[in-house]
Amino acid sequence: MPLSAPPEMEDQALLERALQGNRSAFGQLTSRHQARSLALATGILGNREDALETLQEAYLKSWKALDQFVPGKPFFPWFYRILRNACIQRIRRRKIRQTLPLQATNPEGITLPEPVDHSAPLPEELLAKDEASQKVAHALSRLPLADREILTLKHFDGLTYREIADSLGIPVGTVMSRMSTARKRLRQLLPKDSA
Repeated sequence: MPLSAPPEMEDQALLERALQGNRSAFGQLTSRHQARSLALATGILGNREDALETLQEAYLKSWKALDQFVPGKPFFPWFYRILRNACIQRIRRRKIRQTLPLQATNPEGITLPEPVDHSAPLPEELLAKDEASQKVAHALSRLPLADREILTLKHFDGLTYREIADSLGIPVGTVMSRMSTARKRLRQLLPKDSA
């Protein structure tokens, strides 16, 4: 049985071909990170539907920006910054839509329904089925985006502090500080029996 190359080497080989304009190689590269990317986008956005759409936008943006990639660097931290920015843009668009006033009736005089809060996660989108995990998922959804993001990167994606720093473009010390603050805020939101 032949030995396979380490994932980083496979990424680099695909990346070299993608940098030469090979769309198929780029597709293979992004599919290698699809589950991880989708989980992170879902953690930031709070629902899978928005995460899937945003992930597609991020793929397109990263393909168009591939000429800005620095060869020799790992692909995922670079792509994650693009994905993160796309998630933040989607959240901003959500807020703009939610703040636009809706008229109570349309021109025909039919009463319109109340606006739906699209930022609230649906019950089936909660990360786990047991009660304790649902409490944690609910508390996470109430945290600010920066706290949710850093906790998701560490505890759900399993990144090291260095990998988080590279993904967010911040120093490791800042990651540690933000992690500590985010954990404190999460503990404050959890019921005492879940902590």
